[in-house]
Amino acid sequence: MTIRPYEAKRDEKAVIRIWEETRWIDRGDKDDASHLRGMLDNSRALVGELDGAAECVTISSPASIRYLNEDIPLGIVAAVTTSPRGRRAGFASRATAELVQQDAEAGMMVSALGMFEQGFYSRLGFGNGPSELRWSFDPSRLNVDSRAGIPDRITAGDSEDVFLAMSKRSLRHGGVRILNSAHVSADMGWIEHPLGLGYRDAEGELTHFIWGEMKDENGPFVLIAIAWREPEQLQELLALLKGLGDQAHLLQMIEPAGLQLQDFIACPLRESNSPKEGDWRKGAEAEAWWQARINDLAGCLQRTSLSQSGASLAFNLHLDDPIGKFLPSKGGWKGAGGDYVVQLGATSSAEPGSRQGLPSLHAGVGGFTRLWLGCAEASAIAAAGQIEASSQLLGDLETTLRMPIPRTGCEF
Repeated sequence: MTIRPYEAKRDEKAVIRIWEETRWIDRGDKDDASHLRGMLDNSRALVGELDGAAECVTISSPASIRYLNEDIPLGIVAAVTTSPRGRRAGFASRATAELVQQDAEAGMMVSALGMFEQGFYSRLGFGNGPSELRWSFDPSRLNVDSRAGIPDRITAGDSEDVFLAMSKRSLRHGGVRILNSAHVSADMGWIEHPLGLGYRDAEGELTHFIWGEMKDENGPFVLIAIAWREPEQLQELLALLKGLGDQAHLLQMIEPAGLQLQDFIACPLRESNSPKEGDWRKGAEAEAWWQARINDLAGCLQRTSLSQSGASLAFNLHLDDPIGKFLPSKGGWKGAGGDYVVQLGATSSAEPGSRQGLPSLHAGVGGFTRLWLGCAEASAIAAAGQIEASSQLLGDLETTLRMPIPRTGCEF
């Protein structure tokens, strides 16, 4: 079993076969394969080789994540795919670990991924993001007074415009900006029944839009991406979604950052409590769908300024990072584990070592990442067994790290 960089001439057919076997793309669909090829050719990718053929592939895309007012380099593990033949051989764990290692060595201070189930990637130090609401409702019940202008049609051919609009969209804490246009192009190209509408400025630049998939004649319309820069543009997009209610009887979407969608839905409780019609369940369901891990603790804390809270806190941190168990023994980055003196405040830092007289925090890297990002309060993360400290220090951490809930604003 060998983990090595993807080579197009050597591995392309095998990787396409893997994606076909796992039904990530349709068998024999040349367009699907072309989008995969474009993503592979413009991303960091590793394959797991067995008997001379690739049986696993992992793909990474460069990105950034907004931390309060800072943008921190982020590596997105965009895909981990193993063939049926290669299952249970340890390919996915090792290939993902080595992909994170290469991203960390390239300066990606944090890694993130969309998980198929919690637990698998926790072994590599990933911790859950916050629970997010995924709403299903009749779009005609959107309670907005503004009127939408006539939009432009957005297609997969506009992927560069969509990439730019997503890059310039309004970002809040936790917002992810994908820096690889091939990633956006492939994601758009794989949608089978796409529907995109948006608006351009006087120079023709796409400023705000919606993009998703119309599953059937009357929906549901599954909103995959939404972007805006100004509050008035958001109002126009909500009005545009309301107009889709003439045909689509169900809209499904993740609650956007900074909004409480219940404020915008007429009679939301009635929607939630109405009888289920076939597969059309209305209301909101909560789930944590993404995970993240710190790769460079000192770098992340150097960019952490808690000046708004006015609080300051110092403690000794013993950080466990399990990813090293899945990495080659020779050379290279081996994780973020170790002993640190951590200072949180207007100026924050993490320095190797320990200092007498300071309280101590013992944490897994996934648990500390959740704490640092604000995915959950210290007491909740401690209850899950991911951090351990005195009740006094846990309380002080909750006072100091009063963070907004991180919302990525895009799926990956």
